[in-house]
Amino acid sequence: MTSEELLTIIKRLVLAGRYRVRIHAVRHMIEEGFSEQDMIKALLENSRVIEAYEEEKRCLILGHFLWNKGRKSPLHVVCDYSNKNIIDLVTAYVPQMPWWISPAKRGKKK
Repeated sequence: MTSEELLTIIKRLVLAGRYRVRIHAVRHMIEEGFSEQDMIKALLENSRVIEAYEEEKRCLILGHFLWNKGRKSPLHVVCDYSNKNIIDLVTAYVPQMPWWISPAKRGKKK
């Protein structure tokens, strides 16, 4: 499956409300100050798969959301698509240095 096909499937399920937000994503929402709606917006608008972990049936999606005062920020969302009927939003976070050089390019490992 191509990245575009995968993203289409994920978007379709999210739009249908067929997703679950996992606890790790909730922790990052609280710590970093974004909401579930921000995560959904990041997935649905101008997003792209930047890493695919096919053996795990997971992928890392880069999207964007608006902080207060309209400032745009990148947001990473890890999606698990192992169940064809629902998407698990495993985690989400704002990419930061030194782990990310840019929103789409990895820096050093943890």
